[in-house]
Amino acid sequence: MLVEQNRAIALRFAKDGWGTSPNWRRVWDELMAADVIYHFNSSAESIVGLEANKEFNDDLFQGFPDLHQTIEDVIAEGDKVVYRTTLQGTNTGDFLGTAPTGRTVKINDFTLLRISDGKIAEWWYECNLLEVMQQLGLVS
Repeated sequence: MLVEQNRAIALRFAKDGWGTSPNWRRVWDELMAADVIYHFNSSAESIVGLEANKEFNDDLFQGFPDLHQTIEDVIAEGDKVVYRTTLQGTNTGDFLGTAPTGRTVKINDFTLLRISDGKIAEWWYECNLLEVMQQLGLVS
């Protein structure tokens, strides 16, 4: 039963906690541990704490306010849930220190969540940022 509960938490996070959802901050308050650890794209530095994660998420979604997510696959086992999505959106705001390009990006990504006591305690996210930058015309 715990696996199904964890799967439901992950899917709620993916759907209602998505950065373009109007109530994503409330959903994060409900679903994430206060000391959640976020591992973004294999970065050496993790983002620790709910408020720091909200700030980082705000910055990311400013670049793509229309970003749409389609959930492709979901796998749950033990205290972990992984899902693969397709993302598509138009870069109309600053993104990771770059000015808006007006270009549309479409990529696949993976999210792995570790859930403890009904809260997301740890979060890994991987996408091909080089592909994003290429589609934005920022690198060749």
